[in-house]
Amino acid sequence: MEELKHVVSAPFKKNLAASLTEKDFEFSLAFDLKWFSPKIASEVKARALEAGLLSMKEGVIVPCFDVESVRLPHAFKPPENFLELKEKPGKPVSAVRNREEISFEQILDFISADAGINKQRLVSEINSMQERLSYLVDIRVVALIVAKKFGCNIERIHEKVSRTVLGFSDYA
Repeated sequence: MEELKHVVSAPFKKNLAASLTEKDFEFSLAFDLKWFSPKIASEVKARALEAGLLSMKEGVIVPCFDVESVRLPHAFKPPENFLELKEKPGKPVSAVRNREEISFEQILDFISADAGINKQRLVSEINSMQERLSYLVDIRVVALIVAKKFGCNIERIHEKVSRTVLGFSDYA
C-alpha cells in the first residue's frame, strides 16, 4: 500500500496540483513519468480508488491523503510489474515475467521506422484517433490502426500487441 501511495502521489507532485483530471493523472504516469503503459496507468488509478487513496468526482481525481507528506526516494521508479504481482498473488512471478509485452513507445519506434514518420506526428494522429474513439480502445491498438493508415506493415507486431492488450501469454 505504501508503494501505491508513492506512485499515486507522483503525478500530483510533478504537476504541482491538488487535483487532476483522469486523463491528466493517467497521462502523467504513462508519458510524463514513463513508468507504465496507458493501460497499467488506468489500472493504477482504479486500484488507488479502490484502496481509498484517491477519490473522483465528475472526472476529477483528488488524493485522500496529504501528498506533501509523502517523500519519494531520489530517482524513485516502481517495479514494472508491481501491480501484477499484487493483483495475482497466487500466480508464480515467472508466469508474469514470461509474458511478452510491447510498450506504446516500442510501437511508436516501430511505426516511425517502418513508415518513415516522425513520432510527434504519430502521437498527434494517435491522440486524434483515440479521441474520435472516445478512449474506448487501448492506445496500442489505436497506434496499429494509425500505422495501417500510413501504410505500415504491422504483421511483425500485431500479435505481440494483441497478447499485451488482451493479457494472453500465448494463443492456444
